Amino acid sequence: MRKYLLVLFVLGFLIGCSSKEAIEEAETTEQAQKDVVVTEEKEKTAEPVAEQEAVAEQEAVKEQEAEKEIKTIPEKAVVEEKATPVSMPDSVNVIYMTRPGDYLTKIALNEYGRASVWRMIWNWNYEKIGDNPDIIYPYQEYDLKKPREVAKPVKYDLYDYTVAQGETLWSIAEKEYGNNYAWVVILRDNYDKLGNDYDTLKPGTVLKLRTKLY
Repeated sequence: MRKYLLVLFVLGFLIGCSSKEAIEEAETTEQAQKDVVVTEEKEKTAEPVAEQEAVAEQEAVKEQEAEKEIKTIPEKAVVEEKATPVSMPDSVNVIYMTRPGDYLTKIALNEYGRASVWRMIWNWNYEKIGDNPDIIYPYQEYDLKKPREVAKPVKYDLYDYTVAQGETLWSIAEKEYGNNYAWVVILRDNYDKLGNDYDTLKPGTVLKLRTKLY
């Protein structure tokens, strides 16, 4: 009888231990599964953040490179334009008088059909334009190069204008041409008569004016 009870006790002890190990193993497996799920969720959440940070970093680098490029281009362009000779074979110079609202790319597009020719115009007239090609004054005469077969000499029809008391080139330009700044045109056309003493016009002086400015 005692042996029987002893056998039952040993069996019960073994079964209990097995159950306890099974329960602990199950709990461990369940916890591991939970940890995997949590890790995956963290990774999923972290991926978009990491991608956004990487994109933001790339954009910042691009902006810095663009800023450096913008700062260095004008200086390089000026050096290249001054150093590079420009020529048009079988061409002649023609006079182009700038108009109010003109700028080099506009002139290049109207005269050559290509805005990129503005650099050549700047080169041809560098002494008149200077270092800043964005500043263009109206009624300046620029040299343009055109093929010999299409180049036409500039001719103007002139008429006599008698200066009245108190008139100046400035006021005459406004009266006859509709723009005060066109006084430089009157001066160019009459420089042989006026010379450098053009600030005070004598009444009765006969000037040559254009019937059309352009």
